[in-house]
Formats: sequence, structure tokens, C-alpha cells
Amino acid sequence: MEAIHQDRPLQEAARWHARLHAVDCTEQERAAFERWRSECPANAHAYARAQEVTARIDQLLNADARLQALAERAYEAGSKQNLKARAVSRWAVPAALAAGLALAIVAVNFSARLLHPAVAALAYDTADARRTLTLDDGSVVQMDVATRLEVRMTPGRREVELLAGRAMFEVAHDRARPFSVTAAGARTTALGTRFQVQSEGERVLITLAEGSVAVDDGRMESSWNERLRPGEQLSFDARSSVIDKHVVDLQHATSWSRGRHAFRGTPLAEAIAEINRYAHRKVRLGDPLGDPSLAALPVGGNFITGDSELIVEAFAAVLPLRVVVGGGDEILLFRRYE
Repeated sequence: MEAIHQDRPLQEAARWHARLHAVDCTEQERAAFERWRSECPANAHAYARAQEVTARIDQLLNADARLQALAERAYEAGSKQNLKARAVSRWAVPAALAAGLALAIVAVNFSARLLHPAVAALAYDTADARRTLTLDDGSVVQMDVATRLEVRMTPGRREVELLAGRAMFEVAHDRARPFSVTAAGARTTALGTRFQVQSEGERVLITLAEGSVAVDDGRMESSWNERLRPGEQLSFDARSSVIDKHVVDLQHATSWSRGRHAFRGTPLAEAIAEINRYAHRKVRLGDPLGDPSLAALPVGGNFITGDSELIVEAFAAVLPLRVVVGGGDEILLFRRYE
């Protein structure tokens, strides 16, 4: 039963592909197709797969005269069938083509390996410096420090896997090739938009800056699916499968991509974690267990990333903090008592 459910989007995509290429396809049908494709990422992926399979079939036909002859005979038989089908239903032939296309995927995938090797992933890694990538399709990726990702581009799909760290994606519009980012068991799909993905082990944060994205578990038949609006952030924990969607301050959440720290009522411990991403001299809480309220002190301000000494001085000027320079290039913060 599971295989049937997984094939259903592909069969529907093949039906739509056949219908859209029919000479009598109407504008109403094209509008219905767009609604179907935008319903969920599985539909968009399935249609992209159908397009890719069709393109590969054309490649195989051009490379093998015997396949060309078989295709011509099948076309002649289909033309005769189509004359009878018009009296029954305009969807009868597309349905048959859908089944054929679904079955053809197995053969195409096998034969395509003979024509083209598998698309290799391009790996990118940052250490202690941010990096900006411009992908082949024109999409721009801003990689934060300590970030690793892999990129795969095919005629039907644009796929990124975020292995660690944080990245901002400004996606070039291409409705025929969905753009997806997978991290920690969550897949974010967009056609043309600007969003951020942050991987923290088993936890992933997706923040939408512009446009619209859909987030799911990356399977053909997703167990969950969420859509984000600009200013919303989705948190997903792969261990507990807990999903939390809430509104965030975009200036704060994306400030790193502009080389800044924008803190607004941010807990001190959270601010320190951000500061330490870029600082050579790390900041530590001197006694977090003895005084847990120290970590919760709210901080604010707009600072250049990397200058931990200046940031700590600004914090100490308005908060009850005592700054101690420790060994090993550390700055320790204790509560200051008057």
C-alpha cells in the first residue's frame, strides 16, 4: 500500500504533463494544474520528476534507433486509441500515458546511467569566515562561519543539503525546477524567495524573509507540512518531532548576514553564543550554575561581529556585570553586586 501512495503524485504529475502538452488544453486546465502543483512540495517534486523523465526519454530515443522505432509504433497505436478516446473522455489517453511514464522511470533511470554518470554534489565548507556563493541558476547563498553544505543541480531539481551551520538563500525564480534545502530531517521548498536555514544537530530553524516556502519531512508522502509567511520561523526537532512556528524579529534573526549582531531583549546566554561564532576571544559566563538568572539578563544593541571586547564593555555599562579577562583568550562575566 505504501508504494501505491508514493506513486500517486507521480501518476498525477504524468497526467498533468500529458494534458498540458495536448493541443486542446484549456486555460482553465492550466490554472487547475498550477493550483495542484502549489498544494504541496510532493506535487511540485513529482512534476519536476515527470519533466526530467521526459527529457531523459528524448535523450534515449536520440541515442538508440531501436527505441525510436518502438516509440513510433507506440505513437501510431496511441493515435488510433486517441480517436476512440475523444468520445469517452479527454483524460483517458493522459491517464494511460501517466501509467506508462511511471513505469518508464525505472527503465529511464537505468538507461540514463549508461548515458550520463550520476550528478555529483558540489561541497562547500566555511571555517572562520563567511562566504557568498552564486549557484549555476543564479541563486545566491550566504554561508555563515562553520557551515557545510552540498549542492546538486539537475534539469528537474535544485537541491541543497545543509550539513552544519547556517545559510541565507536568495532563490532565482524557476517554476519548472523547485529549489529545496534539506537539514536535520526537514525539507524547505521554494520557487523564488529569500529564507534562512540553521542546523543545530538534530534541531533546525527555518526563517522566511521574503516570499513563501513550504517545509515538510522530505518524504514523497509527508507526515507533516507547514507553510511560512515572511517574518515567521519554524523550529523542528528531529529527535522529538516537535514543530514550533512563531513570529520573529527579522532584523535580529538575519543580522549575521549583514555582518552585525542585532540584539533586542535577547537573553545574555543566547547573545554570547552568537558573539562566540565570530570572536577570537570567547566570552563565558563565570558562574552560570550558581546564578542562573545571569544567563537570562536581557541585552540589546547593534554591534559589528567579531569584536567581543567592545560588545562586552557595552553590556557591562548598562547591566550588573563584572568583566574578568581570563587565561586562554577568554572573557568571563560575573554578576556585579553594588
